Amino acid sequence: MKKLIALVTVFTFAIALAGMVYADSRTPADKLEAGRAYLKLLDQKIIRLRKDGKTALVKQMQADKKSTIDRMKEWKAEAEGGTSAPVAPTAPPPPPVAVRPAPAAAGAGWFGWGLNTGYTAGYLAGNSVVLGRADLILSDGLGIGPMVGLADDAISWKVGLGGALGTDSLGRTSRKSIPLFVDGIINLPADLLGGVESYIGGGVNYPLSGTGGSGTLGIQAYYGVQGDIGLGGNTYAELTYSVIRTGANTFPYSMKGIGLNVGTQILL
Repeated sequence: MKKLIALVTVFTFAIALAGMVYADSRTPADKLEAGRAYLKLLDQKIIRLRKDGKTALVKQMQADKKSTIDRMKEWKAEAEGGTSAPVAPTAPPPPPVAVRPAPAAAGAGWFGWGLNTGYTAGYLAGNSVVLGRADLILSDGLGIGPMVGLADDAISWKVGLGGALGTDSLGRTSRKSIPLFVDGIINLPADLLGGVESYIGGGVNYPLSGTGGSGTLGIQAYYGVQGDIGLGGNTYAELTYSVIRTGANTFPYSMKGIGLNVGTQILL
């Protein structure tokens, strides 16, 4: 029901904007205000479609954006001149397209597997820990995002394997660990940072092997920003706090601290 209401709202907004071209009763200032709102909506859709690789739709919306900007220049001139010169009718802009991200098509990616993966290297300052991990990135198959009032693609999951090498929390002994990671990710609205994509994430880790035995559960939490810089997928940087425990005595054998992660996503 919520999706239907959203679609009707967006369609009604687009029709109202198109009607401004023909409506003589609206002042140029009113037209400019509505035009700015429509451009903001277009920018949000362009960012989302570019992320999903929808090149054709991105070009279509960029053309729509250029057409709207051209009309707004005429409206601005009318507002500054205090007149309402008639504007030649143009084709009404199409309503913004609501796109639900779909799983990667079969055959997509480097090896044709269609698997979205992430590769991360990091450093924890507290115990001079060097950390690396490889993750399988999963979409929100349970539809949790819409259930809590977020976008369809706001939630994702990571399951991965990593390695850590550093000292214990007392800085005395060299430790190593091979942890299994399980994380949840919440993608934040891009307009929070002026169009830059950001997210928060966190989860648990369990050392499968390492100094002193398999260890006990640890945690990680992080805030990250990401974008496509031409490496085959989104490249990201994260500010993180992590705790990785090895051995039976969890406190002296913890590797923990504030750190920085960098990595990239690759479709296999």
